Amino acid sequence: MTTEITTGLFVLLGALVGSGATFAVGWLSTRTQRAQAEQARGNELADAERARSAQLADARSGAYVVLLTRVDGFLDQARELSDLLNLHPEGEQPTDQHRQYTAEWNQLVAANAVVQVAGPDSLAQRAQALLDAVGSLSEIIDKRYRGRRWPPGLEAGWDRAHKERLDFLQAARQTYVEGFLMPPPATAHPS
Repeated sequence: MTTEITTGLFVLLGALVGSGATFAVGWLSTRTQRAQAEQARGNELADAERARSAQLADARSGAYVVLLTRVDGFLDQARELSDLLNLHPEGEQPTDQHRQYTAEWNQLVAANAVVQVAGPDSLAQRAQALLDAVGSLSEIIDKRYRGRRWPPGLEAGWDRAHKERLDFLQAARQTYVEGFLMPPPATAHPS
């Protein structure tokens, strides 16, 4: 009977060792697969965040380009109108040119609204400062259009509008670049 007990003990011991080894391998395999799945999910989230950031940067950039285009269009119309005001006698006003100038202003205001929504706040403030500078210049031209003589500050108005345009442009470039810079994604560590 001792041989049977010894054989039984070895069989039991072999079964315990075999099942323990099988359990350990299964547990390690499951743990590795879970860690790989968590890493893959983390990579997917990081890729999605990078894509979202790129889309946001592109949308903002588009808004900035439209605003700058509208500013340039308005300044061109303002220059033409001010030149025509200098050429026309005091009683005669270039109404067609003034209509185009007013239409450009309306489009500029709409483009600024898009930048105000698109942000970020720092660039929205720059855009508003640009609109304010162009608006101050516009008020001077409007006063001349309604009156007979140029009010003071025309050249300073042009200078301020161009300075604010340049400041906005530089801030827009910086914001665009920052839109693509992201901190590296956090790596998932197996538990």
